[in-house]
Amino acid sequence: MCAWRDCKLGDLLEIKHGFAFLGKHFANAGSHIVLTPGSFYDDGGFKDKAEKEKWYNGPIPAEYVLDAGDIIVAMTEQAEGLLGSSAIIPRSEVYLHNQRLGLVRIRDESKTDKRFVYYLFNTKSVRQQIRASASGVKIRHTAPTRIAEVKVGVPPFPVQRRIASILSSYDDLIENGTRRIKILEEMAQMIYREWFVSFRFPSGEKIRMAKSELGEIPKDWRVERLDKLARITMGQSPPSEYYNTEGKGLPFHQGVTDFGELFPENRMYCVLEQRIAEAGDILLSVRAPVGRMNITLSKIVIGRGLCALRSLLGWQPLLFQQLRDRFHEEDTMGSGTIFKAVTKEDICGLRFLCPEANIGGRFTELIGPMFEELEVLNAQISNLRQTRDLLLPKLISGQVSVEHLETKIAAQVS
Repeated sequence: MCAWRDCKLGDLLEIKHGFAFLGKHFANAGSHIVLTPGSFYDDGGFKDKAEKEKWYNGPIPAEYVLDAGDIIVAMTEQAEGLLGSSAIIPRSEVYLHNQRLGLVRIRDESKTDKRFVYYLFNTKSVRQQIRASASGVKIRHTAPTRIAEVKVGVPPFPVQRRIASILSSYDDLIENGTRRIKILEEMAQMIYREWFVSFRFPSGEKIRMAKSELGEIPKDWRVERLDKLARITMGQSPPSEYYNTEGKGLPFHQGVTDFGELFPENRMYCVLEQRIAEAGDILLSVRAPVGRMNITLSKIVIGRGLCALRSLLGWQPLLFQQLRDRFHEEDTMGSGTIFKAVTKEDICGLRFLCPEANIGGRFTELIGPMFEELEVLNAQISNLRQTRDLLLPKLISGQVSVEHLETKIAAQVS
């Protein structure tokens, strides 16, 4: 630790404000994407929002088009814990530097490693200092001058690079797993649309069609209300005195706060068991954002912002894909009408196709193993994140030496 030096972030870098891109030019498609605080994970990292990205079709100043490898910092706390989160831009000439974000510029790249700085921003110490200096009540903001005053400890440049390399190896594995999850999800959705939208089946059999309230459908199929196809449990929020974060009782989810890409993270617990979702149930948000979905991996208590669904026919993967297709846009019910909240009757009254048993069973047999693999990949990613997050503060602070860790890793590999 004797070679480490204490300094301020302003000694290592400067932060440039983004551009105020005009909302009237936002679109659902285009050549460039406007980044927002929603483009960050709370613990750091770039968040690809896929179809929910904000595209921009207006005039674009060239200096606000980001390059691959650029580091950006969230300067507005759109969600609790997000302020000061950093992300690395994955591709050039695609993403736009918006006004609520800061672009990090290293003063001397021969003395300060850019990826080390990325991890530095995602440490608890730096985040706490940024939050403490922020202004605002409902939504907190920081500024480049305030970030510049954050105090840090920095090792010599070679050690910075080795620390960044170790942590990056975990992030690379996480990214690989995340990419595999996305591929599996896309495959499942593609197969669903082939079978249940285009009515093209692997057997190539010719299907006789008949008219229905949802348009032409296979003759032996029917249209049913959702409550005839699924068990629906509407959430109910217990009094707050029954909540805790010590792991007492069952995990509790009020809404989408702790939703992940597909599975929720358990942070809050409840000792009063009222409305329950069982492991494998689909969690559907019934308050803004309406329609966001996750699958619970364990028995949980659900609050008034969620409902839980379980297929009555044993076709849980099919039910999930049907709901995902219906709620492909948040806060809509598939007809384009915007809802900030939906009632039990709204949910129960949704109409879905019910295929004949052979097709529903075959689809479940085909897609079910994909969901099992998604669960395995999610567990692997969770373990990698936990390990990285344990190492991050210890490496950045010098509590664990790089030499010791590299020796230990080498021994495990050999």
